[in-house]
Amino acid sequence: MKKKTKVLIIFIIIIGILVSFFVIKKIQNNNILLSNKNRLKEIKSHYNNYVKVIKETNLYNNKYKKIGTISKNKKLILKKQKITKDTKYFNIDNTNYYVSYKDVKKTKKFNIDNRYKSYIPFNENVITHKNFKLYQDDKEVYKMNISIDTPILVKEDNRYYIEFNNELYYIFKEDTTKTYNKNNTNLKETNEIPVTTYHFIYLEGEVCGEVICHHENQIKEEFNYLKENKYFTINTKEMEWFIDKKIKLPEKTILVTIDDGARAEKFIPFLEKYKINATLFLVTSWYSKDKFKSPYLEIASHSDNLHEGGKCPGDQGSPLKCVDKNILLKDLKTSREKLDNTEAFCYPFFEFNDYSESVLKEAGFKSAYIGTMKKAKQGINKYRIPRITIFNDTSLDDYIKHIK
Repeated sequence: MKKKTKVLIIFIIIIGILVSFFVIKKIQNNNILLSNKNRLKEIKSHYNNYVKVIKETNLYNNKYKKIGTISKNKKLILKKQKITKDTKYFNIDNTNYYVSYKDVKKTKKFNIDNRYKSYIPFNENVITHKNFKLYQDDKEVYKMNISIDTPILVKEDNRYYIEFNNELYYIFKEDTTKTYNKNNTNLKETNEIPVTTYHFIYLEGEVCGEVICHHENQIKEEFNYLKENKYFTINTKEMEWFIDKKIKLPEKTILVTIDDGARAEKFIPFLEKYKINATLFLVTSWYSKDKFKSPYLEIASHSDNLHEGGKCPGDQGSPLKCVDKNILLKDLKTSREKLDNTEAFCYPFFEFNDYSESVLKEAGFKSAYIGTMKKAKQGINKYRIPRITIFNDTSLDDYIKHIK
């Protein structure tokens, strides 16, 4: 074979090898790009501002070291972050804690109850054991393997309520090592709380001749006053804590209540507009709780069917004052069951005695409300919490005097 021919063959082979190399390299690069693209797509498919934990998963610190676990189905709000192919962890909003992207999935927007941020912390901190658990609504949410030192927000007999991950949780005292004094706040707390009572709301064009009817303009005026003056509107559990000195509440605190249930659903748009929390004491044989759904409305008991006068001597004759205990307990049990075992009660006609109080305790209630036009003070009898009735001729000036 001629020399030139050999050189040409060798040249062609070299060119072939080079072309093959570049083709293979391009295919590899395309595969890498495709792989990276698919990985990025996979990571993004888990990311959202709102996510839910799909299994019990690890909680990490900002160095991605495991510090605990989160229970399945816990909902989390994530921090806005740039997602790349190298992202492995999502940052929980307003914290230094992280979760693996593989362990969460997108969910719909939800609201976290941050009303606890209006509580005044005790000037006292609690230190946990290295291994402890955090609970909400009697359910374990976090198991931690680090110790934390944090202000106490609520003191109960066997537990402390604290802030963790921008939510209110409780820890059992057995999971703590000690408490100690610390200057967490200089805010002033209140030692008395007004509890206002409404009955029937009537809208423009409607008529009501009773003194306990409230035109919508009256409701707007009074609710707007609460909103503009930044009143903290509490629920019945918080009132119990307050009376027992288990919580510190700001000077502008109020409990808004509504009685019976007639037309009470018409309060809801105003509660939601002005962001006012209220408690409806419902006669459960008259109306279903499903008629009054709102995140701003707590529903407590006004009995199942005891709002009937003439059953006992004196005043309007509330049956709670003398009717056979077994009959009363059956009614109260029915009411509680219809209302998810509420622990708060309002006496029909504001009538009570030692007998009715003892029956309520046996039925499982932890607090009960009366009339008297006074504010509720710390240390009072929780089964005789006073309320201030608002009438249709209560002026705004009078209303302000009642609640200040």
